[in-house]
Amino acid sequence: MGTHVVVVGAGLSGLTAARELSRRGIAVTVLEAADRTGGKVLGRTIGGAHVDLGAHWVGGSQDAVLTLAAELGIATAAEPLPNRRSRQIFATADRVRRHALELPLLPPRDLAAVGVGVARLALAVRRDRPSPLETALPLTERWFRTPVAQGVALTFFRLIFGADPDQVPAQAVLDYLAAADGLRSIASVRDGAQERFFVDGTTALIDAVAAGIRGDVVTGAPVRRIEHDDDGVTVHADGRTVRASHVVLALPLPEVPAVEFDPPLPEVIRLRLTHSRMGEYAKTVAVYDRPWWRGAGLTGTALLTSGPLQMVVDGHPDRSDVGVLVAFSGGRAAAELFARPDRRDIVLRELVRLYGDAAARPRETADITWSAEPWLRGAPTALPPSGGRFRAADLESERIRWAGTDLADRWPGYLDGAVRAGRAAVAGI
Repeated sequence: MGTHVVVVGAGLSGLTAARELSRRGIAVTVLEAADRTGGKVLGRTIGGAHVDLGAHWVGGSQDAVLTLAAELGIATAAEPLPNRRSRQIFATADRVRRHALELPLLPPRDLAAVGVGVARLALAVRRDRPSPLETALPLTERWFRTPVAQGVALTFFRLIFGADPDQVPAQAVLDYLAAADGLRSIASVRDGAQERFFVDGTTALIDAVAAGIRGDVVTGAPVRRIEHDDDGVTVHADGRTVRASHVVLALPLPEVPAVEFDPPLPEVIRLRLTHSRMGEYAKTVAVYDRPWWRGAGLTGTALLTSGPLQMVVDGHPDRSDVGVLVAFSGGRAAAELFARPDRRDIVLRELVRLYGDAAARPRETADITWSAEPWLRGAPTALPPSGGRFRAADLESERIRWAGTDLADRWPGYLDGAVRAGRAAVAGI
């Protein structure tokens, strides 16, 4: 049999793998369960503005995705930084502060507690080995010693993992931080993971990568069974069966157990995947006639340590003809918010608390909870049931290769990780 590869999953990682194979002249078929490509990249026009409801930012040391975007001619722009004329917001349960620095001027005791917690996490990444069953909760309670500092830690966990500290294995947290250049890089705009955004939306990157694939990209084709032997693989999807030399799995890891394998995956791997889950993550978008907060001396960015939201950003800092506020919610806060039929009113009340009465009058709103998305069931990353994070090397076999951002050697859970994992999965084919 000549080399022919089936890629399961048409998110950025799967599409990157397929594009790499096409560039090398290898036949490829992409099978996607959903009725669209993109995975956790999803763009919508809301109130006349294009909004990214999924993956949004790139930056810092994420050179894999930045290089790919430049190669494809996909423009990025810098996120605005706070200054004396344009401030950010930091909100606790009882107070809203405006500040001109990336980090708020907290009371000295709280600021010191946050600094100690971040430094201790950085040290733990290099030398600690928690018990496989230990969650991250004892770490945050021990190292972030004041209520405000613990609120900051909770916010970061909900934004990064879509989970509260007691829902994530401690070793997985340390592995993740090590692969993403540490908490400072993850949480920062300047030289960090929120440094830039795609001018025409992240879907522009998805479309450009897909355009480079010379082969079928089939949506609405969930894979049900994979047979593999020394000679190749047979992939059975709804309405289609494909015989190939290799298969690349680029679907969310908690979705893998829904696929039947013959012969089966090793039991220890199957059980770990079965008990994994995606984080809880949600976005709410409010579109206004103009970005009135800029006239009030605000960038639009807010960080919150309590309540239903953890962060709000200006969704279109490059435009002045429309105003877009995008509110993020993760972990238990997201699950609780999206269980409420009055969630729109809850979010608008929070925006009024942060920005003033003008926030109460958007011309249109929309929201998404990723746990309700078929074939994805959550975001931004897969959470193992215990121990360290998943690694592709633990899963690989001769005919079955593994992609997906959760398995990236660097920047797992991010667009950059998706590109890296897609390329790594096909490197030896």
